[in-house]
Amino acid sequence: MLRAMIAGVLIGTVSTLSYAASLEEVVTQGLTDNPNVQRAINYRNSVYQEVRQAKGGYLPTVDVSAGYGYEWTNNTTTGANGLDDVELKRGEAGLSIRQMLFDGFATANEVDRQKARALSADKRLVESAESYALDATRAYIELNRRHALFQQAKETLYNHVKIYDRIKRRSESGLGALASIQQAEGRLALAEVNVLAAENNLLDAQANFQRVTGVPAPEEIVYPELTNISIPETVTEATEVAMSNHPTLQVAEADTMAAVAQYNAAKRNYYPRVDFEVDRTWNNDLDGVDGMNEDLTAMVRMRYNLYNGGVDQAKVRQTQYQIEEAKAVQNNAHRDVMQSVELSWNAFSILSRQVPYLEQHVAASQETRNSYLKQFNIGQRSLLDLLDTENEVFSAKNDLTNALHDQLIAKYRVVNGMGTLLDSLNLSLPEPNLGDVEEKNQLADAKSMENG
Repeated sequence: MLRAMIAGVLIGTVSTLSYAASLEEVVTQGLTDNPNVQRAINYRNSVYQEVRQAKGGYLPTVDVSAGYGYEWTNNTTTGANGLDDVELKRGEAGLSIRQMLFDGFATANEVDRQKARALSADKRLVESAESYALDATRAYIELNRRHALFQQAKETLYNHVKIYDRIKRRSESGLGALASIQQAEGRLALAEVNVLAAENNLLDAQANFQRVTGVPAPEEIVYPELTNISIPETVTEATEVAMSNHPTLQVAEADTMAAVAQYNAAKRNYYPRVDFEVDRTWNNDLDGVDGMNEDLTAMVRMRYNLYNGGVDQAKVRQTQYQIEEAKAVQNNAHRDVMQSVELSWNAFSILSRQVPYLEQHVAASQETRNSYLKQFNIGQRSLLDLLDTENEVFSAKNDLTNALHDQLIAKYRVVNGMGTLLDSLNLSLPEPNLGDVEEKNQLADAKSMENG
């Protein structure tokens, strides 16, 4: 059948390279090189560093200061009468240690916010990779489709040439009319045009393939059957899988979590801040006094802002609105994902029901063509009948080819709509580049937020 022909075609007529590639190889090769995926990877890695920055709020800060230079002093404590100018070479050195004891839960909420952002960045990367995988799959299938249509156009042209030669021989023997030759020449010219149009479409498909994947179109491709992929029996089951797996929904959920953490962090100024502070100074020739001046303090200090012009209350209200905004985005994402799954499923279902009828159409058209050819040879059919059946076969094959490829794309769209395309293609994404072993705990933190 035509399925076998489509699965076994080789692109050698207009391709310039000489390598073969399966769909999985093509998607894998272009995945990490795709600009959108690269951008998502780097954004994810940068957000993980922001998690590390937020955790720094739990740790002490240590500052060292030093200075040396000229000092001129004139005050009541300088000189014998307290009125003399004093010039000294002033030297300063200091060490300060600050440890946050309580900051109104600001650090804890900021860490939660950044962890939620890291989870969102993880899922956004998956979303970008899923989108690329679907685009690459479409480009790959379109390449296969256009080559199959090109092959069929060449086959039809070859059949028209055979018919034309037969008519020409009959005309030369005095059995055929001039009108028959002219009619055959017209159909032959149309078949030539169809071949050129199909070749142009194939060249466009190759250019689009390189644009999407970043690599030239392969010379040999493998018909990408979903033999090891399970498609749910109903659209309801597919939607349920999408609701729990689709990265777009997970991004929206993580963004809502981040907005809630930001709201909690905004209330930090409703509480006092308590720090443990250690200051040690070593000064020399300070403020007109000759000699060393050393100092050491170890203090627990509380700071509490009583009024800030209403800024704190406005900040809290702002973050409340941001939570509602994030929830609205999340609800819209649910609708979009459900619509995407339903549209893909409907296309897959209808095309699956169309294909058997289209196969019957191809088989019937071929049988009719063969019968008409026999009848034409014995004078029971006209040349127009024969040419019409040839075009009918060509049209039927094209319709079936398009339906088979559209059905295949619809299958991949269903899988993509469920958020499982990467798993179906056995693809994996790189882990975050965190810099050291200790920081890799952040990955486990993000995973725990996702599961919790």
